[in-house]
Amino acid sequence: MVFFDVNSFLSPRGGGARTYHIKKSDWFATRPEHEYVILGPGAGRGTIRLCQDCYPIRTAYGIPYGRSKNYRVLVDLGAADDIVQEMSPSVVEIGDPWLSARWGGRLPRRILRTAFWHSDPHTAYLEPLVRKGRPWLKPFADRILSKVDSWHRGYDLIWCASEWVAALLRGRGYPNVEIIRFGIDRELFHSRPRTPEILQRFGLDPERPTLLYTGRLDFEKDVHVLMDALPGILALEAKPQVLVTGRGEWEGRFGAFQAPGYAYGGFLDNREDLSNLVASCDLLLATCPVETFGLSVLEGLCSGRGVVSAHDGGGGEQVRQSGAGELFQAGSATDFVKAVERALPRADEYAAKARAWGAAWPTWNDMFARQNARCLELLDARR
Repeated sequence: MVFFDVNSFLSPRGGGARTYHIKKSDWFATRPEHEYVILGPGAGRGTIRLCQDCYPIRTAYGIPYGRSKNYRVLVDLGAADDIVQEMSPSVVEIGDPWLSARWGGRLPRRILRTAFWHSDPHTAYLEPLVRKGRPWLKPFADRILSKVDSWHRGYDLIWCASEWVAALLRGRGYPNVEIIRFGIDRELFHSRPRTPEILQRFGLDPERPTLLYTGRLDFEKDVHVLMDALPGILALEAKPQVLVTGRGEWEGRFGAFQAPGYAYGGFLDNREDLSNLVASCDLLLATCPVETFGLSVLEGLCSGRGVVSAHDGGGGEQVRQSGAGELFQAGSATDFVKAVERALPRADEYAAKARAWGAAWPTWNDMFARQNARCLELLDARR
């Protein structure tokens, strides 16, 4: 059986969707009875690898997006049509549904049409633009959302990684929503002794509390709240240090910021280094209130570290359900600082709760086994 994923908004260098496809490829590699094909945006028709040892994915032309041009937006959906003709897939999954929703909705009914809601365009992109002083975009944004919704109501299945995003879609009248949360790589993200050397590499003192933000440094991630909160956090009585890693439109500002106890580490492309860093900090910081899941939050919890997160979104949902951290009002730097202040003396307590939460969390293989079984169940019901 052939499974075909189309992800029209993807970076080969980072992001939760990239990790999702890498892990899904690994799972299908152990299932010779199935074939898995991925199409993503690139410089043209060809292949790329999402990591050094990864199975190559197919590409078609995508327009570079963002200041650093790490992401591309797929525009050559003719390549997707060609793969459908060539491979005759039984299941198609749209990985960034709001960009290729219409294409997926036109597929023959013999194909199981599914989507994974990796990002919600209205809350992640359109609403932030309106907040940035572009109110004229709101009628345009509402019209786009209405169209996207109408296309998706005809899909056979919409996968959501959190209750938060599932509630959004159900509120918009989607009848076909199911929740399946991302898995965890236990070989990388697990509780273990700290590695003082990795903190020293960034000029930090391993004897002082260390707070870590790791993720994309773009406006929709609410990183401006972190920037505004930095002076207050660094001035707390517990004398915490803050390390920021990642790249994006705000990386220049975080790189230029200077204060005792602060460091900017750039982008960590070595996942083992990242996992050691997560396990060596005292608390993780998560600012985005519109995460459809919040993979970095899960990786922190499974590494035995508490998290200070924005109240809303998939990240806040995980912190609330695990009890392993503090929540703050989205968009409020003042409330963020207060949440960090509350969390610091309870870091060991939150670490214990995070370990218990992470120990019960399913792996990526568990996730894809369930996802695959559900698709086969729906196909069998058609026969």
